Amino acid sequence: MAVVAPRPPPRAAVVALTGLAVAGALLAPSAPALVATDLTTGRVVLCRPMTGDDTVALVFTHSMYGGDVVEEYAVTRDARLRRVAMTTANAAAAEYYAHTAGVVRDGDRFRVDVPAAEFPDLIVRVDRVGAHRLRVGAETLDLVAATGDRHRLRLVAKPLGVARRLAGRGC
Repeated sequence: MAVVAPRPPPRAAVVALTGLAVAGALLAPSAPALVATDLTTGRVVLCRPMTGDDTVALVFTHSMYGGDVVEEYAVTRDARLRRVAMTTANAAAAEYYAHTAGVVRDGDRFRVDVPAAEFPDLIVRVDRVGAHRLRVGAETLDLVAATGDRHRLRLVAKPLGVARRLAGRGC
């Protein structure tokens, strides 16, 4: 009895399957990008690819009590903004936000133990009183200068494919 070796797949099939695998990997979402859009003008003022460890902080001056408020968010793999921390420089400002949460002194700041929450986006009314800033890693963006006084800003995490990331076209 003769042993017959299995026949290799046709070359065209191998090339097609390889091409599909590569295309799928390049188009599949990777870590999302954080996008800040001025809703008043429609202009994107920030687009930054995020890694698993990156956080973004919305920093502003409390309009009644003064002192900075820092709301820190992580970008989830499914492109949502997860609130991870909220601190203030002023005890009265912390109490203002702590309707159902505790306030704990944390060094020279006050941490508001807000419940865990995830958001598809955040809408911020940027103004001179709040002097809103967006801190991503070591970079800080002055939102009043980037948008204008009394503009509305939308923060959203957007899925970003590997191909767009490699091409340098994040948004």
